[in-house]
Amino acid sequence: MTSKSQATPNKAAAIAAFFLAAAMAVPALADVEFRHALDDSVLDLAPIKGEEITDAVKAFRKDGVNPYSGQADALAAGKGLYEDNCQACHLDDGRGGMGPSLVDDVYVNARANTDVGMFEIIHSGASGAMRSFSERGVTQDQILKIIAYIHSLKK
Repeated sequence: MTSKSQATPNKAAAIAAFFLAAAMAVPALADVEFRHALDDSVLDLAPIKGEEITDAVKAFRKDGVNPYSGQADALAAGKGLYEDNCQACHLDDGRGGMGPSLVDDVYVNARANTDVGMFEIIHSGASGAMRSFSERGVTQDQILKIIAYIHSLKK
C-alpha cells in the first residue's frame, strides 16, 4: 500500500506529463490543411518560381487567419491585384458578372465563406471559369492581399 505522500508526486508527474504532451501536440494540430475545391485533395503549396513564402503566409498556414485583413498597405496592393486578376469576371465592385458575386452572402462554393476556402479557390481553382491563379504566377502572399481587399468591398 502506498502512502498518500508517495501517490501525490506520481499523480502530479503524470498530470504534468499529460499537459506537456498536449502542449507539444498543439502546433501540429494548428496547421491548416488546404484542400482543392473540386476534389478535396490536399493542395501542393510549394512555392512557384521566384516566390518567397512570407511570414504572413506562414502565419496563415498555421491558423487560417489572414494577417493582412484591414491593413491599408495590403488593401492597396490587393486592390491592384484584384483589378489585374479578378475584376474582369467579378467586376470592379465585386458584385459579379461572369463570376459570382464576392460581396453578398450567397456562395456558389461553400468553401468561399472562409479565408481558407477563398485561398484554396484562388490558389488552385474551382468550377466554371475559375482557374488556378498560382499557375498564372500569383503568389500566396498576393492571394492573401486579394482576399483582404475582397473583404473591404463587402458593405
